[in-house]
Amino acid sequence: MEERRRYSRFGVSFPVECTTLPSRKYFYTVTKDLSLGGAKIISDSFLPKEKPFKVNVNLIDKVIDLEAKVAWCKEERRQQRYSAGLEFKNINQEDKKELFHFIQTIYNS
Repeated sequence: MEERRRYSRFGVSFPVECTTLPSRKYFYTVTKDLSLGGAKIISDSFLPKEKPFKVNVNLIDKVIDLEAKVAWCKEERRQQRYSAGLEFKNINQEDKKELFHFIQTIYNS
């Protein structure tokens, strides 16, 4: 089955702060890729599908706070950590524009 994505993913590794909802527990991690629709992150623990999150993405000159949910989570081979795909929800046009500009800046450097 061919995977179809709404937005292209870009391999971008940078720190983000994730807050689980509704508990408001937070952890810092890194992205492995990023798109206008979501991000792949690394986690020390399993993240259940549909788990809601807030993700603070530092775009160098601005921090945007995005709603997200876990789309998938799987254990990485031979490692004690997990990869998880987060899907951004309810992203406003201004934040989407900032994120797009950030991705363009990285790939045009």
